[in-house]
Amino acid sequence: MATGVEAAVRAAGVVFCCTGATRPVVHRDWLAAGTHVSSVGGSHGPELDTATLRDAALFAEWAGAATAEPPAGAHELQGLPAGRTVTLLGHVLCGDRPGRRSADELTVFKSTGHAALDVAAAHVVHAVASAAGWGTRVDL
Repeated sequence: MATGVEAAVRAAGVVFCCTGATRPVVHRDWLAAGTHVSSVGGSHGPELDTATLRDAALFAEWAGAATAEPPAGAHELQGLPAGRTVTLLGHVLCGDRPGRRSADELTVFKSTGHAALDVAAAHVVHAVASAAGWGTRVDL
C-alpha cells in the first residue's frame, strides 16, 4: 500500500485521475518512463502539470478537448504550442493513427466526459455487477 499520492504514482505503470482539482495533482517527475495517465477530472483546473503534457503523447476523445474553453474543453490542453498534436482516440482504435510508439513513451489520455463514453462505462459496470450478483434491483 502506498503512503500517499506521490508514492502511489511513482510505483504505478498506469495512473487514473478523476478529481475536482484546481491545480495539478500529478507531476511529471513522479512518472516513470512508459507510464500511461488517464485524466477525466479537473473541471475546475488542471489535474496534470505542464511538464507532463510537454513530455507525453496526447490523446483525447474529441477535438474540442483542446479547442473549446473549459469546462467543455480540458484545462490541460488549452494553449498548447502551435503544431502540438492531440490524437483522437477513435483514430487510434480504428488504426488510422498510432497509439504508443515505444515502451518508454509517456502517454496521456485527457477525457472531458463525452456522453457516449459515460454510457459505455455504465454498461460495463452494470454488466459486471449483474453477473456478480451485486446491488439491489429497484423498480421505479
